[in-house]
Amino acid sequence: MFAIDFIDRSFNKEASEEYSLSVQANQNGLAYCVFDDKAGRYIIFREHRFEDVHLTEDLIKNIGSVLEKDDILSLHFRSVRFLGYTQQSALIPSVYFDKGNMHDYLTYNHGGEIDHELFSNIISPLGVHNVFAIHRELVSLISVSFSKIDFLNQTTPFLRHIAMDKGAWSKPAVYVGLNLSFFDLAAFGNDELKLYNTFQYVNETDILYYILFVYKQLAFDAQKVPLYISGELSSKLSYFEILKQYIPETGYAKVNGIPSLSSGIYRLNTLKFLNLLNLQTCELSAEHTEAEK
Repeated sequence: MFAIDFIDRSFNKEASEEYSLSVQANQNGLAYCVFDDKAGRYIIFREHRFEDVHLTEDLIKNIGSVLEKDDILSLHFRSVRFLGYTQQSALIPSVYFDKGNMHDYLTYNHGGEIDHELFSNIISPLGVHNVFAIHRELVSLISVSFSKIDFLNQTTPFLRHIAMDKGAWSKPAVYVGLNLSFFDLAAFGNDELKLYNTFQYVNETDILYYILFVYKQLAFDAQKVPLYISGELSSKLSYFEILKQYIPETGYAKVNGIPSLSSGIYRLNTLKFLNLLNLQTCELSAEHTEAEK
């Protein structure tokens, strides 16, 4: 059974090589969307939910089972992008970026050895490279299952979606992407990215603590500077209510700028899957991904 299964009547299995596939996976499940390149819209959105996934081995086993059984994922697509959720990432200004130093960037930022596959994406509007690591076994599984695969982590679509709205740069604002066990936070103001980081959390108190800490560090007025939330857990009312209590200008992120949804999937909660839906935009704007070992 699918947690979500929206398929537009225009979908044609025989024309799959004219479509682009975007996939994301975490402990909660695997979700994917199919983009019709000719029509310029999403025509499929499907989510498989996982239960009792605690270890990487459990995650890989569940993903492998979905890839084996899902009839649409076995088709041949024009291109495939895979989104992995990871806190092991670092932003490097493009003028200083060197592919040969990717391992050093991550070990400097996170400490210890990085025993994963390394990748980099360029986020053009910000002039930075996003360097990140994804578990080697997961990369192997996805690479064997698809051809012409590009890997991204959530940092790239999260930041790029904000950065494409030039109005977001001018006035101070904070953006939070609520993922399953950690959240992404970006602060903008004075026409620049002032801060990007990720924070682990267990409950709404943790979320509030880290966000208020960032407001204090940046000298942002919590009574005036707006906070915009998105992500998988953005619809959890207790999170929104406590943030609204301490940061009155709390609201939901804009979802404009993503490709259109066909009539068959218009009911989708786009705010929840904003990162996944933005993968197609990253490619259309000539963003690129490169794997490095």
